[in-house]
Amino acid sequence: MKQKIIDIQPQLNDPLLHKIHLDDTTHVAVPKRLVDNLGLRIGLEIEAEVIEKLIDAEEMMRAKKYALEMLQEEIYSKSQMSRHLEKEGFRDETVETIVTELIQTGHIRDRQFAEKWIQRRIKSNPRGRKLLKQELIEKGVDRKTAEQVINEVNAEVEAKLALQIAEKQAKKYKHLTNQAAQRRLYGYLARRGYDSDLILKIIQQVC
Repeated sequence: MKQKIIDIQPQLNDPLLHKIHLDDTTHVAVPKRLVDNLGLRIGLEIEAEVIEKLIDAEEMMRAKKYALEMLQEEIYSKSQMSRHLEKEGFRDETVETIVTELIQTGHIRDRQFAEKWIQRRIKSNPRGRKLLKQELIEKGVDRKTAEQVINEVNAEVEAKLALQIAEKQAKKYKHLTNQAAQRRLYGYLARRGYDSDLILKIIQQVC
């Protein structure tokens, strides 16, 4: 079934986009280059298949614009970006296409995301390697990338931060016996993702 184009107008907020009005009150916004390439004009009758392609092109355009705006503010993993696009109502095919394109252009890099995430964690809310790895996987970073980045965490920095946390926490256990304080401190550091060997060394220094 054909529809007739009754009007074509550039969008005020983005002159590179043109809104095409059809005689069934449907309208779609598509890139100007697509209008030019397809020879779209007022009075032209187009098949429903072409309209569908225009609608697909519009969704792709909106999804990419939305993703790029998000990436200006924050770094996202592949999985995170996919979830955000799906939440906005974009179709699965659109999400897959846009995320793949963003990976190819370097806008989405799981390794960069993982490195930045760890840097922020170390500065604001230190965690041990085990918990950092778990958090990265939960954020959608693949296990291999998470392990590679975690292995690059400076062991001396990790130990220094763990000691600082332990010293601060140990002050809360002064009313306990030495044995009870050690148990509490061990559990506290273990829950923050530090391995047992490091925890035992720190306890010997603090308690």
